Amino acid sequence: MIEIMGLKFRRRQKIFPGFYVNFSAKGISTTMGIKGFNVNINKDGAYLNTGIPGTGIYDRKKISDWNSNKSTPEKSFNESFKNENYFLPENLRGEIKSKNASEVTTQGLVELKETLVAANKEMAAIKKEISQLEKKVQNSNILRIFSKVFLIGFLIKWFDNDYSEKKEYLANLKKQVAECHIDIEIHMDRVLDEKYLKLKLAFDNLLKSSIIWDMTSAVPNEDNRSSANRSIERKPTKISYQKIPFLNSVYEAMCFQNQNGSNIYIYPGFAALFDNKDNFGLIELDELDITYGPMNFLETEKIPNDSKIVGETWAKVNKDGTPDRRFKNNYKIPIARYGELTFKSNSGVFEVFLSSNEKYSEEFAERYNQYVE
Repeated sequence: MIEIMGLKFRRRQKIFPGFYVNFSAKGISTTMGIKGFNVNINKDGAYLNTGIPGTGIYDRKKISDWNSNKSTPEKSFNESFKNENYFLPENLRGEIKSKNASEVTTQGLVELKETLVAANKEMAAIKKEISQLEKKVQNSNILRIFSKVFLIGFLIKWFDNDYSEKKEYLANLKKQVAECHIDIEIHMDRVLDEKYLKLKLAFDNLLKSSIIWDMTSAVPNEDNRSSANRSIERKPTKISYQKIPFLNSVYEAMCFQNQNGSNIYIYPGFAALFDNKDNFGLIELDELDITYGPMNFLETEKIPNDSKIVGETWAKVNKDGTPDRRFKNNYKIPIARYGELTFKSNSGVFEVFLSSNEKYSEEFAERYNQYVE
């Protein structure tokens, strides 16, 4: 540390130099270090990579083995997860909602999440220090100018140096904030790349839907005179391409805006439930199921122009489908066909979205499952 006029400044380094997250068809790994000397961590263990760049001299040595520390094989662990029921809290009483975003991270992405949390905390600390230091730089400059005006010769150089050091350190802190991110590197072979391109095209089509809803609750309908077998609450929402602010990637995520919880971001190698930098979770794609199902919806609002009308019914009906004559103001209701996309993971994701375009929903779910298989 250096002390200037009773003020202590910390010499900070770049927060995560050479930290990369790699996604490929074989899984997820992280690399920390520089060319010629780095550590690679994947599901099989940790490897030390050494060499002299440009010479072809290279060595790779295993320095840790995750499997040797496990009491049961990794396959058994994964199978035990797949046998569990999907999360649906009883106290929500039909509400369609995931666990808190901070609780849904899957095993393979825990280390990445911890790294991101540490980066965010460090960024917040630096921003706070920048705010305090900007005032001190301003005051130092005033004193520097004051010394020149009043020709305080023996102090001019001292005030100049003091101002220069503060200004330089402030610039260094601002640079570190700009560099405070995690680089995401995506490695895909030709086959996987083609599958991802098809998934992206399917999402592009889904973007064309007249309307997307977030289904926030669904409960059995207790009105035995209604044609509907369940009562649904839905809210119009949006889907788009977005990026999580502190993830640096050439890829934009496919984002589903959630009206009663965290938004869902789908990157090529993982998905995220994200509220803000303090509340988020990361899910491996092979742990996130997206399923499609057609929904016949008794539509009491305007029918979207890209939806099919597959029939009609009465607001109050008899068991044989005829109108219940006891109700004077009984009326017909059109039945629209929508596409239902359900997002689930054993770690706690549970969300349902409706698209006015049934075909585009089915295509998206099909392309997603082809990509992650």
